[in-house]
Amino acid sequence: MVTDAFGLPQGFWAVMTAILVTQANVGASLAFAMQRLGGSLLGVLVGGAVAVALADAHELRFAGLAVTVLVLAFFAAQRPALRIACVTAAIVILGDPSVSTPVASAINRMLEVSIGSVIAIATTLFVFPSRAGSAYAQHVSRSIAPLFQLLDRTLDAALGTAHLSTDEAAAFGERIRKGFASGNALAKEARLEVAGHIADSPDPESIQRALRRLWHTEIMLLRAVQQPLPSLAVELLSPDITALKTGLDSLAVQLAGNGGHYTPPDLSDVEVALAEIEHKLEHMRASGQFRAMTMDEVIRLMAFDFALGQLRLNLRDMADRSAELDALAGTTLPFLRPFTHMWHQLASKIA
Repeated sequence: MVTDAFGLPQGFWAVMTAILVTQANVGASLAFAMQRLGGSLLGVLVGGAVAVALADAHELRFAGLAVTVLVLAFFAAQRPALRIACVTAAIVILGDPSVSTPVASAINRMLEVSIGSVIAIATTLFVFPSRAGSAYAQHVSRSIAPLFQLLDRTLDAALGTAHLSTDEAAAFGERIRKGFASGNALAKEARLEVAGHIADSPDPESIQRALRRLWHTEIMLLRAVQQPLPSLAVELLSPDITALKTGLDSLAVQLAGNGGHYTPPDLSDVEVALAEIEHKLEHMRASGQFRAMTMDEVIRLMAFDFALGQLRLNLRDMADRSAELDALAGTTLPFLRPFTHMWHQLASKIA
């Protein structure tokens, strides 16, 4: 109907664009629409210029098409977002001159792509109003589990109660890296929603940074416990490391949120356990107990102590990000916020 109102002869291109641009959330749709529009504009400009230049030399049209596609494919290889430019340029160059002139064909293609993109974004906004901010918060909740599972296994390896094999550590690492890649994509989409004034959530980069720092600290711990800690240290630290594992289990549940709501977690149990470990290691050093160990054992024990110090800072940073994560989870479209507030009031009265 929209394309008919504009008198566009091939409105199916708008339909195809709308289908392609419609993504899982508003931010993703915006990103895809920008890529589609940018690639289409490049294809229209280049294809239109070639079509006009060869308007009186139809025998050279296919040679011009080959050169055009080759050049645009080179740029698309550098920036995949521009790959649609090749298709658009080919459509414009191969257009039937009896139907419309090359310039008119180029303008029509651009209008059809623009209409399709606008309809796709409107559909994502009003029909399926999923937002990247809330999707990112849910992703973080899922990403917490493997990080803390690996941390738990690493502390078991430190005590010698379990062996963390290279293959198991690699599997954890692959799962965590894939989580970071997905998180980066969702964070980018959330920032696009903010830039487009569709949401006013905080920048998720600080949360991504906190997760990456936690992962890097776990790598340090893994290197320190490739072998169990010295037997003297295990005997002395075992109760506190066990208490630390219990506190981390509780902390993981708190950081993962409750029904999409995130509140600052209680770090007291973890802080107490870490302080006890630090105090006992300092006492071992001051009392000369390190002299009974090999140099390798002392180095690994000091690396373990340093990594736990970094872990304390990382966990505090993660706790400080709870308010930002809660804001991302509760992101609402600014123009829908009054209606959301009215709905919450009505729901509370009914309850």
